[in-house]
Order: sequence, then structure tokens, then C-alpha cells
Amino acid sequence: MNLNPRILVRSVLGLAVLACAVGPALATNSEEDTLKRVQQSRYNFVTGVWQLRLNEEIRLVERGFKDFLPGLDYTLVDEKIKDEDRMSMTFRGMGDRKLVVKLRSQGQFTLISIRWGLTGSETKSAQIFSYVYRRM
Repeated sequence: MNLNPRILVRSVLGLAVLACAVGPALATNSEEDTLKRVQQSRYNFVTGVWQLRLNEEIRLVERGFKDFLPGLDYTLVDEKIKDEDRMSMTFRGMGDRKLVVKLRSQGQFTLISIRWGLTGSETKSAQIFSYVYRRM
């Protein structure tokens, strides 16, 4: 069986065009799913706390932070459980950076507060949440 090079090139280009057309649609569905679960997010410049409301159960979110933050070289050093609907976890990372994650259950939602370092960082807090959320 002898393949014509033109047909082969056209087939490969056709598959590439199809992949380019379908890829963004798949990414859009993933982003829409994320937007359905992340209801609100905001950063307080005064306190350095990045806060968001997630459409997940508090125990699932707690497990996610405990399981996946060691992948970013953060170690759980303190955990305070105020009651079944509120808790605080303190992690230490490279350079002895402190990361405080507070969780509060609000019905079907979980309110997450993240503060990275002494003064807080919106970018680092969002990156840490994104890392954990993608693995949950």
C-alpha cells in the first residue's frame, strides 16, 4: 500500500485543525465547571487575606489542603478545630513562610480564607488554592 504524501499532509493538517477547534471547547467546559463551584473570590489589601466561597463540603476541602499542600513543600504545623463548621490550619513552607488556611461551612458552601506570608499575597494565595483545587 502506497500513501500519497499530499493526502498524508492534508490528513495531519485536518487533525490539527480539529484539535484546535475542539481543545478550547473542552477548556471552556472545565472553566465553566470551576466557575460554578467558585462562587466569589476577593482579596483584602489591608489584612492580606484572599477569600473565596466554594461549592464543596468542608471536609473535602480540608482533606484537599492536608493531602496536597505537602506537594508544594508545606508542612502542617497547627490545626485548630473550633467546631464542626469552623477550622484553621497553619502550614510552614520554604524559608519558614507561614500559610494560614481558615475554613468555615456555610450550608452547602465552604468559605475559604488564605493568607500567605506576613503581609499576604493575592497571587500566591490564588496559586496555592488553584494547585489544591485541581487535585481535589
